Amino acid sequence: MLKQTLKFILIAGIAFLIISCSSSARQNRTTPSPQTDKKIPDTALSYRHAELSGEADTPMSIYSDNDPGESTRIQRSFENAPPLIPHNIEDFVPITREDNECLSCHDPNEAEEAEAPSVPASHLYDLRRNKPLDHVNNANYNCTLCHVPQSNAPVLIGNNFKAEFRTEKLKKSSDLLDRINEGVDGD
Repeated sequence: MLKQTLKFILIAGIAFLIISCSSSARQNRTTPSPQTDKKIPDTALSYRHAELSGEADTPMSIYSDNDPGESTRIQRSFENAPPLIPHNIEDFVPITREDNECLSCHDPNEAEEAEAPSVPASHLYDLRRNKPLDHVNNANYNCTLCHVPQSNAPVLIGNNFKAEFRTEKLKKSSDLLDRINEGVDGD
């Protein structure tokens, strides 16, 4: 008798839910208002206020044509941000594991002689296995995933962000590996 009662309550509950959901779904359906039927023009969706389907009004970005060693290092956007590339990289791409021209100057073993900044300690560390490496981590071979060439592109959206650095040195270098667990409670 108890099984039959529970079975009845379960079936009645499921039926109630189905009926409730379908009736509330019908109540939520509304006819579109004339205001929502209006199409939004492409120019209202674009930061450059131009048609999205074309490139005609795209502002040209001009990248540095300075060769490596001829350019000035650019201050980082914020502490431990990947630095911008201040020189031409046209001859360096595509970057692959087998062919990474960036490391011919920025590898720690080459940087001093090349008078180039060396990759930071975080690039010589395997974060997955929590161990230091004697070479640049293969996970970091594609430099342009994080580092981009500086251009003179127009500012499309202004902001008032002001970077704060703990030290003057951090404007042009990284201590990310030292800070990566800052604020994380350890076991």
